[in-house]
Formats: sequence, structure tokens, C-alpha cells
Amino acid sequence: DDAEKIAIFKVATPFPFPERKAVEYLEQLDAVLCVEELDPVIERALTYIAGKYHLPVKIYGKLTGHVAASGENTIDSVKDSITQFLLDQGIAADRYKALTAGEKNNQSEELAEMPELPVRPPVLCAGCPHRASFYDVKCAMKGKKTIFCGDIGCYTLGNAMPLDMVDTCLCMGAGLNIAQGVEKVEPDTTCFAFVGDSTFFASAITGVVNAVYNQANMVLIVLDNSTTAMTGHQPHPGTGHTVMGEIVQKINIEQVLHGIGVTDVETVNPLDLHTSVECVQKMAERSGVKAIIFKSPCIAVTKPAAPLHVSSDKCIGCKKCIKELGCPAIVLNNGNVCIDSSMCTGCGLCSQVCPVTAITGGEDHE
Repeated sequence: DDAEKIAIFKVATPFPFPERKAVEYLEQLDAVLCVEELDPVIERALTYIAGKYHLPVKIYGKLTGHVAASGENTIDSVKDSITQFLLDQGIAADRYKALTAGEKNNQSEELAEMPELPVRPPVLCAGCPHRASFYDVKCAMKGKKTIFCGDIGCYTLGNAMPLDMVDTCLCMGAGLNIAQGVEKVEPDTTCFAFVGDSTFFASAITGVVNAVYNQANMVLIVLDNSTTAMTGHQPHPGTGHTVMGEIVQKINIEQVLHGIGVTDVETVNPLDLHTSVECVQKMAERSGVKAIIFKSPCIAVTKPAAPLHVSSDKCIGCKKCIKELGCPAIVLNNGNVCIDSSMCTGCGLCSQVCPVTAITGGEDHE
């Protein structure tokens, strides 16, 4: 049975690499195909171990051209790599011949009849405070020459329409430094730099130091959602607890900024649209380095409020809530705007955007 000839080794912790388990795995094999994202870390480790222990096993993967060296792994690309590898090893050859003889054609016909999958681009979660933060700044700076420098995090998704609020994204902390550079070249441009609370501690503090020291004119926006949302909600110095569960003193972002020399620092709730827009407009008019901390917890670490709903008798069908926010909880049902209660977190942003107050419920953000 071909299935008995195939052994799978899933590496959960590539560093430190499980060398002993890898040796036990490799000892029973003639060849191994490494399928992994990004750099061939596992492939290099297995090649090294095979050489270290003089094991007569061949390691294939990105380095040998058996798996694509770049691009994202997909179901089709992985299937093609595995199929070719098994054929090279003389495994499943009969099965492959049967498919090419008849079954493959039938399968192709079945696939041709299936509808195409809908396009689902990545999007900020329903109720994400970052959507509100971006929208606050967008409203405040409407009609003015600005640049919005982004950073690495789930808030990078603010680049997509309809928000369209991330002009640059290079690496962690780069948004701060790009904003400083643009301001020197184009002093008539109001420069914003967006950074999350986790990235602030990891890579942005030195950029703020540089901005203050070199007398930059820019607005720093710290998107403080009290977690490291993009990579698994790990604790960071602002959360008040360590990865081991120890309760420790929080590092206060506002105090850090004051300590560096940023005199204009304000903390606001981005879900309060009116107050936030006023704050951004006020800060943008001032000279020097200004900072606004948009503080609102990630929906994954807080309890949602009651969902909102659209009053059909009040809704005029302008679709402003959909066109300007792009929240996945706001949908069209037979041409009518409605809110998916299973997704809505009750953040209340859409109710403040609606020009006829047709959206009610959730929390009161007046």
C-alpha cells in the first residue's frame, strides 16, 4: 500500500529544532519533501541533521527546486509538488496513470461545472477600533495635502478601499521615519505615522526619539488596542502581564512619549467620531512632533456590546455606512442596508456616520 510508504513529520517549533525527533524520522526514510512557507528553515535543518548523522536520506524542497522558492503555498501548488515528488520516488504511479487515463478528465469536467469561489480580500474585523481610527483621521484631513505612513500589523489592512489610509508600509517602525523624511522634502504636506501599541514598544520608540531630536513636524498616531492582534495576542510591555502570566507594571505609552520630549500628547477613544476628528484637526495645526493615542481594545480581547440595527423606515439607501467604512457586518439584503447581528460588536461607529440616524442600538457613544 502506497500510503504505508509515506511518513509525515510536522514541525511545530522550528527553533529550537527538535533534532532527536528529526533523526528518528529520517532514519526510516529514503527521501523527504519539505513544504513550508517563507524561507526553507526546516529544509536546511533536515539537510544539516542528515549530514551530521550520516543518514542516507535525500532532502528536497525549495533549495532543490522541488517546491516553489517564492510565492504563497496554495492547495494546487502543494498538490503539484507532492505529486511530482511521489512520482519521482515511484510511489502512487499507478494511481496517477489511472487519473490521466480517464478519471482525470472526469474530474476536470466536474471542476469546470463548479462555480468560481467569491473573491474575499482580507479585511479589518467588524468592530475593529482601527477602522474608526483611520476614518477619524480621514474625515479630519479631508481636502488637505497629507501622507499616511503605515506599519506592520493588522492595521496595515487600512490600505484597502474604502479606507485607503496606508500610503506606505515597509517594516516595523518605518512609518515614523518615512513621515519625517517626507516632511523635510515636502514641508507643505501634513505627515501622519500610524503604529500599533505592540509595534510602538518593539520598533517605534527610537523613531520618536529621532523625530524629536531632529525637530520634525508630524503627527504620530498610536493605535492602542491593548494586544498584539496580528500574531496571536501575545502580551507586550503595555498589557501588564508577561508571557508567563506574571502581573507586572504596565509601561505607559503617554509617559514614554512625554519622557522622550513629545509635549503634545492626547488620548482619545476612536469610536467617539466627533471628539476624535476635533482632536486630529487640532493636533495637525500644531508644529513639532504631536501624538494621538487612539485607545480602544481589540474586539478579540473585550466583550462585545449589543448589535446595532437599521431602521428600514428611516434608512434612505444612501449606503454611506457601506461606502465609507467597509465594515463586513454591514451588508445588503435585497438591496436594503442591514446589519449582520452575528458579526456586529456594537461599536457604534456606523450610527455616527449615518446622516439620518437610521442605525441604532449597541453602546451609546454620544
